[in-house]
Amino acid sequence: MRYTLPLLVLFAMTTLAAAEDAKPAGDKVEKITYEDHVRPILREHCFNCHNQGDAKGGLNLESFGATLEGGASGEVVIPQDVESSRLFALINGDETPEMPPGQDPIAQEKRDIIAKWIELGALENSGSKAAVKKKSGLAMSGPVTTGKPEGPAAMPEGLWKAPVLDLDSSGAITAMAHSPWAPLVAIAGQKQIALYNTDTLKLLGVIPYPQGIPYILRFSRNGEVLMAGGGRGGYAGSVTLFNVRNGKPLVTVGDEYDAVLAADVSPDLSRVALGGPQRLIRIYSTADGSLLHEVKKHTDWVTSIAYSPDGVLLASADRSNGLFVWEAETAREYMNLQGHKQSINAVSWQPDSNVLASASSDNDVKLWAMIDGKNIKSFGAHGGGSEWVSYTHDGRMVTAGRDKVAKVWAGDGKELARTPGFADLTLRSCFNHDGTKIVVGDWTGEIRVYQIEGMKELGKLKAVTPTYDEMIASLQTEIGTFDKAAADTGAAAAAAKTAFDNHLAAIENTKTASNNAKAAMDAAAKKIEELKKAIADSEAKQKQQEQEAAAKDADAKKWAGEIAKAEQSLNQVNAKLADYGKKIQEKSSVLTSSKNAQAEHQKQLDELKKQLASQQQAMEAAKKKVADLDAKIAEAIKQKETTPDDQKESKQKEIDSFNGEKSAAQAEVDKFAAEAKKSTGAIAAKDAELKKDAEQIAAAEAEVKQLQEETNKANAEKANAEKAIATAKQNKQTADTQLASAKSAIEAAKKAKEDAAKETGNQQNLIKKYDDDMKKQAEQLKKLEEAKPNVEKAMNDQAAAAKAAADKAAAAKAELEALKKEMADFAAYPAKLQAEQQAMLTGIKTQEQQVAEAAAQQAEMEKKMQEKLDQIAKLQAELDKVMEEKSAVYAQLREHKQKVEAGTDEMATAQAKLEELKRQAELLQNLYQ
Repeated sequence: MRYTLPLLVLFAMTTLAAAEDAKPAGDKVEKITYEDHVRPILREHCFNCHNQGDAKGGLNLESFGATLEGGASGEVVIPQDVESSRLFALINGDETPEMPPGQDPIAQEKRDIIAKWIELGALENSGSKAAVKKKSGLAMSGPVTTGKPEGPAAMPEGLWKAPVLDLDSSGAITAMAHSPWAPLVAIAGQKQIALYNTDTLKLLGVIPYPQGIPYILRFSRNGEVLMAGGGRGGYAGSVTLFNVRNGKPLVTVGDEYDAVLAADVSPDLSRVALGGPQRLIRIYSTADGSLLHEVKKHTDWVTSIAYSPDGVLLASADRSNGLFVWEAETAREYMNLQGHKQSINAVSWQPDSNVLASASSDNDVKLWAMIDGKNIKSFGAHGGGSEWVSYTHDGRMVTAGRDKVAKVWAGDGKELARTPGFADLTLRSCFNHDGTKIVVGDWTGEIRVYQIEGMKELGKLKAVTPTYDEMIASLQTEIGTFDKAAADTGAAAAAAKTAFDNHLAAIENTKTASNNAKAAMDAAAKKIEELKKAIADSEAKQKQQEQEAAAKDADAKKWAGEIAKAEQSLNQVNAKLADYGKKIQEKSSVLTSSKNAQAEHQKQLDELKKQLASQQQAMEAAKKKVADLDAKIAEAIKQKETTPDDQKESKQKEIDSFNGEKSAAQAEVDKFAAEAKKSTGAIAAKDAELKKDAEQIAAAEAEVKQLQEETNKANAEKANAEKAIATAKQNKQTADTQLASAKSAIEAAKKAKEDAAKETGNQQNLIKKYDDDMKKQAEQLKKLEEAKPNVEKAMNDQAAAAKAAADKAAAAKAELEALKKEMADFAAYPAKLQAEQQAMLTGIKTQEQQVAEAAAQQAEMEKKMQEKLDQIAKLQAELDKVMEEKSAVYAQLREHKQKVEAGTDEMATAQAKLEELKRQAELLQNLYQ
């Protein structure tokens, strides 16, 4: 009702503005109408299924009025809004199921006509005029009640991290919620709620939930309070509000006979609304736990409840597609929203409280305008069913569903991003506090955290929280990684420092090299003159030695022929050895490959045998489950016979539930039996492969042995050839020595001449090179000076990275020490409670003794007083004196009474504290035994 006046004024203003915008520019715009253009297309492709006599999905397209009225899922044509018109989305293939079914898509030109018809106002005939464009209501408007706290957002402080139960797996994620203002996500588990930091993915603490399993978690608008609703199915249910900072329960409301499946706390924390299998909505006061309202409108299990962010409305949904909005203050019905075809699994409010989103097993997420209750948008979010929907501060939504993914949507229902697939259907999803990440949990208990941009997986969280020992072991592993990173970055920083020092040295070296090049260029010019004289001397010596060399050449040629013959024989032997070596290497490679394959096949056989054992064990467990369910069914049938008639239906539902579980368990037995059979066949096949491997290895080893024998024979031939070569080479060496002696002088003279000529050219080249070097060094010096700031920056960046890595390692080590201390404190906590309890018992006994003594003193005083009164009766003459004594006695009596009363009060206080210590000790024992 809060919308009436301000929204009517806003509606009037926007209508006037829209009317101005909607004025046609002229009469030349061609009209596209239902009668003239659209109906013929629909008649050809759609009337077979969507006519007055057979309106599938409740949609009749035979007339203009019926077309605009829409079908069971709401309006399908939104004039002037093609994107929101589901009729066009279906025929264009943008949504499923694509229409028309079983036929080719409607031709593009026909689809263009329908799109243009909607865009121009969806006119009925040539005489129709376009209406004012309808407002979708999807954009957020009006004040958004954020509830953002003024100070730091609430985060857990000093909570124990020990798990309540030591479990191997969590099963399906039943509940999840993220703080609206802090990097804090709460995840439901068995008898506990795990709190994680979504920036660091670290476990912050565990809140015990002895009531059973939390099926709904919600943070208060300011993030200071965490609401948990749940319990034990068919036994008990309630809702508890916890202080987020210390994890202590603030208040518990409700005493249901079944688990609470849906609940929410009002923005002002004054009320809690809850519901579940009892088909009721109960609203409790958090001040005194009293029941304020009881709503009996739902006809099936209540599956979702949510207060609007401004606290004015309350939405509730059930398993039979019932969706209602109530006045939060009075619990009177405000709206009955009809359109979903199957159970509604979740509802969520747009931050401005003007739009309600609902997710259903019929695949759709629908958006409802609170100004008139109309379905302003409907989109197929998840094939197979939508399990969850949740808004964030800026109006985006995140959903989860049976197609095994989570998706992020714009406020108008446009898909923005989706996660990679999970192993099973996704059940819960939520944004983090700043809307940059999402947390998603599935049926198997897997929880992933994604950065929305690029949908990058940041890590995983665990509903089954680790023990202190497991956390310490994990942290010790991380510390090893951090220490290595610190060492690596430290080395990189040292290398960067060395690079900077080298850069400075290069600058100085370049300057020195430039000076050296100038001096070398001058020295080269001087040396050229000396080399010209050396060339003339070498030419004279060369001519004299050439005559002596001719006589020494004949002997060398003779022995060269002998060597050639022997080397030819050696080459033939070497070729034979190379061929044998190649073949041995090939066969050895085959032998190694066969042995590797044999080892791999043996490993695969061992894995298959382990797999078969696991499958057989799982099959036996499933068979036991079937037997247990048979016993439960028999017991339930027996109980049904003695159950009153008005409760038989409930008992039958229980029997049906057991039958459903039995069918699922029997399916598991069949599945595991089939898998075991398949594994047995695979083992037999793998045994055959191993036998074949052994045969191949034996054949290869025989071939290698034969080749090695041939190699030994060839090595003997090679030794003979090498001996002949050695003899011939020794004789040739003598001849060569004599020839070399003769040629040496020739070559010496020639070389001296060539060297002098070459050196002359070298010196001339050096002069040019030194000149070029001086120019290059000047350019290099300029580049080095320009690059110096970048090298220095790289050095500073690496130093900063090294410091950050060292700080991270130090922080992890500090965290490890803190975790060890916390584990020790947790282990000592029961003894501490017991010691405090014993101290309180001792104090109470002392107080009791003091009270007894005071009571004895009081009795003695009363006895003395009675004696005095007796004396007064006998001795009237001494009345005044006795009265004075009486007053003194009364004064002492009052004093002792005060002591008795004070002692009693202290004893009562101590007794209360003792009871609280007993309660904490019992809770600790029950939760962590």
